[in-house]
Amino acid sequence: MGGGVMALTDKQKVELAQRHGLSNTKIILEAAREAGIPFYVGCALMEKESHGRNVYGNDSGGTFAGAPFGVNKYNWQVFRWLVVSKGHRSNGVGPAQLTYKGFFTDMESKGLKPWDPHDNMLYGFRLLKKYKNEKGSWTAAGTAYNGSASYGRELADLVEKWRERIQ
Repeated sequence: MGGGVMALTDKQKVELAQRHGLSNTKIILEAAREAGIPFYVGCALMEKESHGRNVYGNDSGGTFAGAPFGVNKYNWQVFRWLVVSKGHRSNGVGPAQLTYKGFFTDMESKGLKPWDPHDNMLYGFRLLKKYKNEKGSWTAAGTAYNGSASYGRELADLVEKWRERIQ
């Protein structure tokens, strides 16, 4: 081997992501690996969505918008009842900020817990990977994930930024 740059260890990747403001970085690494996406893509999505925090979103009028508490099994059950059963406006849930109520029931049908940071990231990462495979680029995948072309462009820029940091 030549004098190239040494690849970062998993521990170094996790620490680097923490230094750049992400939470739950070990979980990001595990879930990204399980979903079959690069760690840097998981970091990009987490930076765009929640910085890896297990929180409810701030969608105006969304259930639990700006809640002063994180997502857990018990408040999730109330959220689910309000959104899925009662038709209240949804909101981002967990690190991947899943919003569509159909995703919640799909997760549950697959044995995944929307309130669990690992399961939440795994589902979000798998969804992003599916969109990437269908659409062909991270820009298009991000647009499909969020519904906004500007989001897709911003996500693709973050993917590149994180790739450069990690590799």
